[in-house]
Amino acid sequence: PATLDLLRAHDLGFRIRRLRLLARRATELDQDNSRAELAPIRTAIYESLAGYLECQRSDPFLGMRESIRATDCSAAALIDELAARMDLRTLDDETDARLSEGLSQLPRDLRRPMLLAYLGFPFFDIATLPLLRGEGLNEFDPIRVDRISPDDATAIRSGGAAATLKGIQFNNFGAFFSRAYRENDYLWGRLHGADRLVDIILSTLPPGARLAAGRVATIKRELFLAILDEEEPRLKAVPGLFDQLRAEIG
Repeated sequence: PATLDLLRAHDLGFRIRRLRLLARRATELDQDNSRAELAPIRTAIYESLAGYLECQRSDPFLGMRESIRATDCSAAALIDELAARMDLRTLDDETDARLSEGLSQLPRDLRRPMLLAYLGFPFFDIATLPLLRGEGLNEFDPIRVDRISPDDATAIRSGGAAATLKGIQFNNFGAFFSRAYRENDYLWGRLHGADRLVDIILSTLPPGARLAAGRVATIKRELFLAILDEEEPRLKAVPGLFDQLRAEIG
């Protein structure tokens, strides 16, 4: 009981972490729902979070240093004074009232995941706090790895490096002996890069979102032709390659 009383009076971090998790959950739900539906709970979360964040500022504790120096204040009295100035229990009551009101205005399919996030947070916090060490939730964001390789860029020509690059000859030293080989590989590198970057950007679209039929091919074609127009005046060692590529691009 004494430990619980101490945490209820002083564990500011727990309150902030819980509300930030709720804000994160609301953002995840917002990707598939209208912003207006989640507005009540979002407002409740951020209004409540503001009160707790205020306790991290020095303003509520101004004057404590002078009073402590002026009196023979014990550590226990100092801790009680800190608790009184933060008044977390009052903030808790206000937060509960706001969240209750905000949750009551949500549709059932949105209220349930938000309520589960709130009630399940203590278990989540026990598991993750030792790992996060107060660094926030971003460590759990998935990190996507996208490869930019001739083997993946097939919009112009399939077959990967063997079908497009010259420098791979002579045990990958071919480009050292021929300017034409270097220019060939440089140009293909730009085209492959443009091809893959379009694919990578498209991979960030929300589930179910798609461009109109043929739109992706049109975008890639315009990119490829722009690259050829830009590089043709500079790359003099591979004049025939430009005509060949334009024919393949169409």
